[in-house]
Amino acid sequence: MNTLVSDEILNAHIDNELDPVERNALLERIATDADLRARACELWQLKQVLRGAYPLPPEKSALAGRRNSSLAGLAWSHALAATLLLTVGSFSGWFMHDKVEAEGISARQIEAIRTESGRVVLHLFSDEPARMEAALRMAGQLVNTRDKAGRPVRVEFLANGPGLHLLRVGGSPYAARIADLQRAHSNLRLLACHEAMERMHERGLNVVLLPNVEVAPSAEGQLAQRLTQGWRYVQA
Repeated sequence: MNTLVSDEILNAHIDNELDPVERNALLERIATDADLRARACELWQLKQVLRGAYPLPPEKSALAGRRNSSLAGLAWSHALAATLLLTVGSFSGWFMHDKVEAEGISARQIEAIRTESGRVVLHLFSDEPARMEAALRMAGQLVNTRDKAGRPVRVEFLANGPGLHLLRVGGSPYAARIADLQRAHSNLRLLACHEAMERMHERGLNVVLLPNVEVAPSAEGQLAQRLTQGWRYVQA
């Protein structure tokens, strides 16, 4: 008989904090257990709500209230999209990963970013060398992209879970390359997840971030906010 998977384990998985052996074992359970998948999704959404990721806009009039209600629904749909993106990425790997890692970001993706918002979040949650390399390659493509008005695309590089090692002093094999990207491109912003940093601290790992890396309270909250604001999402 299978043992019950605790909420603590599911939360750690959602935050990409399990080691590879634990993660793979849990993935096998999730792949065959619909109830477990549902619990994981519910936990993710509950965490989002409790953190106040989706504040409703104020109602100023009956007309404004109706308009705001519509906007709130739109904001919720974008935020839910962030949830699903992270959940799918955490549970099974992005279905485009092989193509992206081999070729970088596709011309179709670049064009969508260029013509729509001109703003993109590049998300890394793995410390696998191939993923780190792919993330930096994609960052290079993105920061050199211009929007339809000819301005550089705004790029947020967000790291959480094991991906945080890429932005950590003593943990990143690409510190010099990252510094070069930062010096050459003012449109690049590097963000580390505070919750991932706290978990590393709890495990006895001193986390010192590379120069000019900012801290986001949580990866999922940052993604939900950006998707609500119309930013595009790319996962490394």
